[in-house]
Amino acid sequence: MLIGVCEISLYLPNSHSLKDKRSILISYQNYLRKKYNISISEIDQRNLWKKSTIGIVSINGNRMVIDRLFEKIKKDTENQADIQLIDYTVSIN
Repeated sequence: MLIGVCEISLYLPNSHSLKDKRSILISYQNYLRKKYNISISEIDQRNLWKKSTIGIVSINGNRMVIDRLFEKIKKDTENQADIQLIDYTVSIN
């Protein structure tokens, strides 16, 4: 069993308050959760309204499956209108 952890740093240019940020992030997280069946949560920068760090976890027996999943999530994130990808790291153990 392998556990894949992806950490994504985001910039939210259209967010003008914490309420805006939460709305954008909840929509984004629900979209990814529904599409990919992953565990996802905001893990850092909770009190900044223009930035966020999201943690995503997936479990699988095949390393390639996890790599492809996180690559798809990265591309989906880059295509989001209200979100800009700043940084992206993956670790698989």
